[in-house]
Amino acid sequence: MTTSSSVLIAVVCILAIVLITLTVVLVKNRKAQVEDDVEYVNNQIYVGNLPYRVNEDDLRNYFSRYGAIQSVRVIRNFKTGRSRGYAFINFADSNEANSALIVHGKDMQGRSMVVRIAKPRQDQA
Repeated sequence: MTTSSSVLIAVVCILAIVLITLTVVLVKNRKAQVEDDVEYVNNQIYVGNLPYRVNEDDLRNYFSRYGAIQSVRVIRNFKTGRSRGYAFINFADSNEANSALIVHGKDMQGRSMVVRIAKPRQDQA
């Protein structure tokens, strides 16, 4: 084998590696973009950046103006029982949940709330 054919083989191998790498990166980026574009139809909202002293009744009273609430769950630390600063609220239907999104960025007891449609839990692998 001559030197030029060895160089040609090396160049072809490098190009193949670059092409495979680019393909993998593009596939991962496309998958991430598709996941970001998904709109969830859900009757549950996530409410974050809550003051630690907010309880279920406070949230039920605040969000009941947007629709019939089925349940309110403030997420708490397992050991201390203290609020972790976020909650999930289930509305009777998805339209009511969507109407509550207007609260995003509004103040509750000195903190600006984060309100979004709750995403389904990812399967634990």
